[in-house]
Amino acid sequence: MRMNAMVVAWLVAGALLTGYVATVALPNADPALRKGTERFVALSAEEAHGREIYVRENCVACHTQQVRLPEKRFGVVRAAGDIGDESQAGDYIGQNPVLLGSLRIGPDLARVGARLTRAPQIIAKLRDPATAGGRVHGYGFFRDDELRDLAAYLLSLR
Repeated sequence: MRMNAMVVAWLVAGALLTGYVATVALPNADPALRKGTERFVALSAEEAHGREIYVRENCVACHTQQVRLPEKRFGVVRAAGDIGDESQAGDYIGQNPVLLGSLRIGPDLARVGARLTRAPQIIAKLRDPATAGGRVHGYGFFRDDELRDLAAYLLSLR
């Protein structure tokens, strides 16, 4: 009976060690997972606050932050590469939570900071999207500092 308990203890210890190696050690040793860490840049206080607003307002429900293969049937992506290169796993290092989104109703915002390069341009779109060619409701009810910070966050998406 004592021998069976020892065998079980060894089996459990082996399973725990195998689990650790498979979930922690091996992935950390994979150079592909470390690729892109040099791209991670910490957000400024304004950008971080803008990201909090983005999360609070559930912008991810309508906007993705992942460039996928062109989705011509929806008319969102008109040509390959018009919103940048396809997203890679390293693009999301340091983000918590990662705001990928799953449904693209509005424009993809993965690299919006490379397309819209000035805060006033973004703030105008947020205040009244219809005047800037948009089709959804505006966020004119935001305080000016919230609009500035949200624009700063969107400009950080490159």
